[in-house]
Amino acid sequence: MAIKAFNSVAGFSVGETPANIILSNGYITTNGATFTANIAALGVLTDNLYYANGVPWDLQEPAGANTQIQFNDDQDFGASSKLTFDTATSNLDVDGNITLSTGKYYGDGSALTGIDATGIQNGTSNVRIPATDGNIELNVGGGLTANITGTGANIAGTLNVTGTSTLTGIVTVPSTSGAIDVALGTPTQGSLTSNAVTLTTASSVSNSIAQLNEVLGKLVPESPDAFPGGITLAVDSLSTYRMTNFTQTDNTDSGGKSVAGGTTVNKVRRSSSYTTNAITNVGPGDSGTITALLNGVNAGQRILTTSLDGNGTYSNLIISNNVDYNSVNSNVAAGFWSVFTADASGSVSDGWNEVLLDDTATSATNKETWYYDSSNPGTPQFSSTSFTPDATPSYTYSSTVPHYNNTNVFPIAFNVNRLSGNMYPTSDTFVSGSSGGAFSSPASVTYSTAGVTTPLAAQLHVASGSQAVTTSASIISGFGSSASGPSVSVFNSYATGAQSFSPGDTVLYKTGTSSSSSRIEEANVYIGSTIGSGSGLAQRIENPGSSDTPSFSASATVFDSETSTLETYDSTVVGDVLSHDETDYSSGYLPVGPDLSAGRSGTQYFTFKFVRTSTSKFDVKFSGTLAGCWVAVPGSTIDSSSSLNGWVDMSTSYAGAGVPGANTGAGGNGSNGCALGGVIPTGSAQTNKSTTATFGTVSSSSTSTNEIYVRIALTSGQSITALSLESASN
Repeated sequence: MAIKAFNSVAGFSVGETPANIILSNGYITTNGATFTANIAALGVLTDNLYYANGVPWDLQEPAGANTQIQFNDDQDFGASSKLTFDTATSNLDVDGNITLSTGKYYGDGSALTGIDATGIQNGTSNVRIPATDGNIELNVGGGLTANITGTGANIAGTLNVTGTSTLTGIVTVPSTSGAIDVALGTPTQGSLTSNAVTLTTASSVSNSIAQLNEVLGKLVPESPDAFPGGITLAVDSLSTYRMTNFTQTDNTDSGGKSVAGGTTVNKVRRSSSYTTNAITNVGPGDSGTITALLNGVNAGQRILTTSLDGNGTYSNLIISNNVDYNSVNSNVAAGFWSVFTADASGSVSDGWNEVLLDDTATSATNKETWYYDSSNPGTPQFSSTSFTPDATPSYTYSSTVPHYNNTNVFPIAFNVNRLSGNMYPTSDTFVSGSSGGAFSSPASVTYSTAGVTTPLAAQLHVASGSQAVTTSASIISGFGSSASGPSVSVFNSYATGAQSFSPGDTVLYKTGTSSSSSRIEEANVYIGSTIGSGSGLAQRIENPGSSDTPSFSASATVFDSETSTLETYDSTVVGDVLSHDETDYSSGYLPVGPDLSAGRSGTQYFTFKFVRTSTSKFDVKFSGTLAGCWVAVPGSTIDSSSSLNGWVDMSTSYAGAGVPGANTGAGGNGSNGCALGGVIPTGSAQTNKSTTATFGTVSSSSTSTNEIYVRIALTSGQSITALSLESASN
């Protein structure tokens, strides 16, 4: 028997060689050990580790990556990236299917998505939502049964309801001809047959209602037009102008109203207030809310009721005539319909504005848009004006006095300001002219001609500056005189500025030699009606003498208005007036003429002749005042019978028979008078006075020249404004 070494297993054994348990390197070698306390070791090294029942203990490491859930994978730890658990969020993530064979899913399911690729399926039936915000599609056996969308449920097959179907909306039967497939069925009250309409249980809803409506339509009186009754809403008193170049204010809610410079705007007001036309006698007058919307904002509102008490002004909204329709149409029975009238009135801010009237029971009016222009540039003003005669004048003469003819052009120049506000006129005519005195209208001037850029700038030359303009005015046709002149005007679309141009002197003008009963023409005294036979002008002749009845001869020389000598005893025909003339035309007159102021105070004469055959009497017609009038027939017996050198006097009555003339020895009737039916008045003003001159038994045909002479005397201050020869009135 031997005793084991100190470090051997405790106990004794006989005949064994002692074996060390704790080796020199610190390892313990033993066939078994039992410990009743804890073992603390830096490491346990063993070839095999067993459970107490002798089953080996598998010390395998966890499978997969972090957060992957461990599972039995053929008696080993298994893991997958498609099955994870996040301890920070407590989320279980499964990339695959979860199959519940008998259990249930609990929870609100609000976050479940993509239950499977095609939806929720059971055999050949499924519920699908194939796209985000898509429709719910129900299928049975692969055929589409129902399609539920955001606008309703569309059922392709037959909808069978065995219980009660409660509908809060409108049932629409999608038939191209209406609800003709919906039968009336058997009524529980009343009869489907009457004297008015005969219906059956199989009659369709659509057709039945249409038949009843035809009958009712014959019983119900005509209704008023529904608001707005086809009436277009319009703002009163609008004008048309063009927009200048500037940034406009747009007050409307719809926007986009601003227009380019130069655009014609046909709805412009120059006042902040506005008034619309009325939408008259429309219905219904007992329901609906009427609102005036100004620039998209409620500017007045009224609810109409069965009390018909809507009349009144509600801010911008005005309602009137809210009455039974019978009040405006007596052919309609009372108690069926009601009407009202609506318009709007208010004020707006500068810029674009719009208004409409809305009726919730029917519809709204059109939206009326206009531009309120608050700018006020004032009236155009003129400066640096000038009006000068034609530098190369052309004249027509009368009584040796020059007159401008219509070929003369007078230049006009001026500056003008205040051409625009926020708007300017629609016409490109910048300057317009008006005739005056001896002048025709000055030539119009366009913006382009004046050098004004269009479209105009806003407030052009309002605060400062002006635009230089040149134009011209021509002498008018006709015969006359005037100290006044033409004028020009500039319209800036707000006000018209006008400027008159005075020639500074009296302008004499004459074009041509035409005459009339109201015009004096020395080269063509007017013959207004038939006198004897023949033709030709009545023309002034060179004056035969300085007395009332000077000696004369036949075939007297015709007076040349430009080159003949004007005697001091000659009256003049100047500016369409035959007058006793002592005027200095060299001063105060245009064109400058002769000085007739000296040595011409005595009686002055105007003598003219005309040629006619078979003439023994005629009328002298005149307006004005004269001192005397005599007539003669050169070469006739009157040359001798008259004691006035062959003249007979129209201021003395004809003696009644024979040849006029005081020289009875030469065949005269004893009187130099030749007036019939009254003498020609002298010394007093007359208007269109006609006096008949007679030659008695003498005719112009008895002479070789067939001439008749007429001589008129004028004293200081006397003149004639109209002179003509007419058929004898006596």
